[in-house]
Amino acid sequence: MNHGEAFTARGKGATIIRRVAAPAIVLGAAIPIYLLVKQAITPETESFAWPPFWLPHRITAAHLESVFTVGELRASILRSIAVALMCGVSATVMGAMLGYAMARSRWGRRAGMTALTVTRLLPMIAVALPLALALITTGLYDRPSALGLALVHSALAIPMTALVLFPAFLAIPLELEEAAFLDGASPLRIFLAIDLPLARGALAAAFILGFILSWDEFGFALLLQVTNRTLPPLLYYYTVFGDVGPASALALLMMIPAICVVVALLPMLRGALMAGGFR
Repeated sequence: MNHGEAFTARGKGATIIRRVAAPAIVLGAAIPIYLLVKQAITPETESFAWPPFWLPHRITAAHLESVFTVGELRASILRSIAVALMCGVSATVMGAMLGYAMARSRWGRRAGMTALTVTRLLPMIAVALPLALALITTGLYDRPSALGLALVHSALAIPMTALVLFPAFLAIPLELEEAAFLDGASPLRIFLAIDLPLARGALAAAFILGFILSWDEFGFALLLQVTNRTLPPLLYYYTVFGDVGPASALALLMMIPAICVVVALLPMLRGALMAGGFR
């Protein structure tokens, strides 16, 4: 077998692996979602049956109704959406500034990498207790607005959004900025009128990541919002007390806003990918 035939054989082997792996990955992701939906719309006797029922035998809306009868649910939904939106917007704005600094200076790149390392270096519980004391001192602990939790989530998301935006800004030619500067544009106007529009796909991706990080975050939400809960701690209490059906129904409801955000920003992501990157 010559070199060309060996290369062709390797290419065919890689194609076969991709064709087998892709459906397996999709199936592995779809099975938990299917089981979640099944538990949310079937009686709990089917959830705990042995051997298990893979297809629902009886459909019920009792779990969804029980979730909606909880007086705390509406406030928790609105609070979770508000916190996730605040986190997504603030983390994207601050991450854009940090990502741009990382792309344009060595000092900015070092600061960004340090911030990413520091946010992941300590265990959550070691950071949560001092944060709780700080929020109590400033009057932001366990507030109905959950502003303190939104600030904490934003701090967690900024390094991640900066890493998403860093390669997008790095790919923007410096010649565009230099030409605008020679035409009299200020650095702020160059950033707002040239860099941000060219990085709109990365901005959409950063906002989605920030939103989902806040929407799904559990540890800080549990410790910093003891009575004015967001949805993840509420789901935790359902699970702890063994309410599998209502917990599945609540988890199913939690998927809807995240899916809506991704679908709403999908045109920006698709446009960026069609253009050859996050620009």
